[in-house]
Amino acid sequence: MKKVTFIFSVSFTLLSSFVLAQDIHFSQYYLSPLSLNPANTGNYKGDYRFFGNYRSQWRDIDKAYNTFSAGGDANFYPMNQQVSGGLIFINDRSGGNLVVTKIMPSLAIHKKLAGFQCHLGLQPGLVIKTIDFYAHSFPEQLNWNTGKFDNSLPNSETNVNQRFNYFDMNIGFGINRRFGKWEPEVGLAFFHLNKPKESFIGNDKRLPIRQIYNAGLTYYLHPVFNIKAYTMCGYTTKASDWVSGINGEYIFSKNAFFTNSVFAGVMWRDGLKRNSDAAITTIGLNYTNYTIGFSYDITLSQLNTAVDRKGAFEVALIYKGKNTRLSKKAIPCERY
Repeated sequence: MKKVTFIFSVSFTLLSSFVLAQDIHFSQYYLSPLSLNPANTGNYKGDYRFFGNYRSQWRDIDKAYNTFSAGGDANFYPMNQQVSGGLIFINDRSGGNLVVTKIMPSLAIHKKLAGFQCHLGLQPGLVIKTIDFYAHSFPEQLNWNTGKFDNSLPNSETNVNQRFNYFDMNIGFGINRRFGKWEPEVGLAFFHLNKPKESFIGNDKRLPIRQIYNAGLTYYLHPVFNIKAYTMCGYTTKASDWVSGINGEYIFSKNAFFTNSVFAGVMWRDGLKRNSDAAITTIGLNYTNYTIGFSYDITLSQLNTAVDRKGAFEVALIYKGKNTRLSKKAIPCERY
């Protein structure tokens, strides 16, 4: 029975995350730019940006899933070339006991080629995973006097660590261009490019490369209204996560620096094998420097019998500094 109960507990804790494409995920992935694609570092109009995301999933289940992220990025222009630097911090608690902490710096370069805005990003960082032994029971911890498990007793487990860390590497690409009223964008990212070793028991289990594909299409229907359709697919070996949706945005005012608007939409999450997971509603506001978004997942999978179709609540907040760099230049001259 060595390690059996422990491995089962860890595997069960990881199961839901694995089914949803292994890594942490946000329904409002477009409001978590650096966790979606390193190429999004600095990919906005502004000098700097701060952002934060919080997700609480399946609160009706004991020891729910909670994910928090925060970070920022900024743009620089050495030799008149746009380069960007950023940092994202992620803390994910699965089942109450498994905690994943990520500290990921990001670097990106942006270049205009043949009218297309092209982006390339790199994201090296540190990942720390911990699990609380005292929150689990092992076969050797059965107290025969009381007939109950007592996790204060020795568990007799050897060669099992409660904490390990590893270096991780992500890379991403992105491209976008506006054609009249249409503006498409596509992105591609590879996570765990170095296939780091990940194990509490010291074996050679390695993370496979995770692929993320995302695309969006904005249609500027009217000066005060636009529609955006978007999709994101994450794939790791046999696990997949596919989120698609559509947002409508109403613009009630704008100036040289900011667009003030409200937006709302619906989304759908399932896998590539069409295993429906959740329907998602979204709503948000852009006002001066701030963007705030809310979403709620309605569980559609077989787990809905345990959670009464309740799913996950998310809130996202972005603060963006205005762009002080001139985007257009005009040289006055006399006409004859």
